[in-house]
Amino acid sequence: MGKKIGVLTYTREYANIGTNMQSYCTLKAVQRAYPDDRVELVNYSGWKPAMRPYLSQVSLKSLWYDLVRILKYKKFFREELVFGKESLISDDLQKSLAFIRDQNYDAIYVGSDTLLELTRAHKDELTAYWLDDTIPSKKFLLAASALNVTFEGITEKQKAAMQKTVDDYRLLGVRDAVTHRLIASFTKPGDNRLSTIPDPTFAYDIDHSYVEKYFEKKKLKINKPMVCLHLLRDTTWATELADMFRKEDYIVASLRPARYADIIFTDLSPFEHVGLYKYFELVITHRFHDSIFCIKNLTPVIVFPERIHDVTAHGESKNATLFKSFNIDKLNYIPNKNTITAEYLVSIYKDAIKSFKDNEEFIKKRLKKNREEYEGFIADSKNR
Repeated sequence: MGKKIGVLTYTREYANIGTNMQSYCTLKAVQRAYPDDRVELVNYSGWKPAMRPYLSQVSLKSLWYDLVRILKYKKFFREELVFGKESLISDDLQKSLAFIRDQNYDAIYVGSDTLLELTRAHKDELTAYWLDDTIPSKKFLLAASALNVTFEGITEKQKAAMQKTVDDYRLLGVRDAVTHRLIASFTKPGDNRLSTIPDPTFAYDIDHSYVEKYFEKKKLKINKPMVCLHLLRDTTWATELADMFRKEDYIVASLRPARYADIIFTDLSPFEHVGLYKYFELVITHRFHDSIFCIKNLTPVIVFPERIHDVTAHGESKNATLFKSFNIDKLNYIPNKNTITAEYLVSIYKDAIKSFKDNEEFIKKRLKKNREEYEGFIADSKNR
């Protein structure tokens, strides 16, 4: 009888391409490493996934697009993902840990995404995504991120709990400098369990036939360069920036409802979405996986953090780590969204595009290396 392998990660988000593609890519990568075993997503969530339309700048058209997207995502969950038969949604730590323990996994891979964040943790506790030393499975962090959690910002009880759980992991593969710094606080210098590894989506080969069929069905013909503005609801300079790009003869697209955009792409399936980025001349975004899929499509991108506190006091963030690894952190990464204006972005975007394109050969090599490092980490884990 084969082994039973669990992948513990965020799943079933209806408006987050990054969450869904990282869960899909992690599942597929672990399945490739264990071809003779049962590999499944742990059917657990700390909260009920939200299935709702975009509520900002809502219209009849945007509601229809939301319905189309939700149906496509439901099909994706049903046909592309493998979940455990038993399920639990709970924020009760002990109940959640007991559920995961009762699944009797031989090994559990925790990652990717910001699973180690503590935003939803109860006072003095971690979340179940950290697991603990009462779960007898072999445990591996697999490109997990703590988002903005620092050693200095947690309580003594949380530190004690982290120490026990970190000690019980066979390998500690983290996704960014923030998480590396945090986990290193609980390991001895030179501990070879700890390393920084790439996001699982780097191990995915994009099939552009999905988005090509989408364009054909929608009869979309793009006859001008297109810029994608994936901005926040409270971005005060969005309309001004869109108008400036139109004056530069760009079509303005958005990945959320936005009255300033000429084209809205909110009715995409995950596979359509990841290929869409090749159609853009430039993407300006706050989303981590927007950036990854731009890089994979060799599309220039400028990113800023969604929240100011996503950047730690050490100046580290998941986006900073990503952009530094591709040598595009000078013009293409903006660490403080409060410094951004429409005029500033228009003044730098051409240089940001040039910087990205000048670095294209390095980007291609780094993409190949990221896939090798990610898959190599999983192969190494099998011997632990």
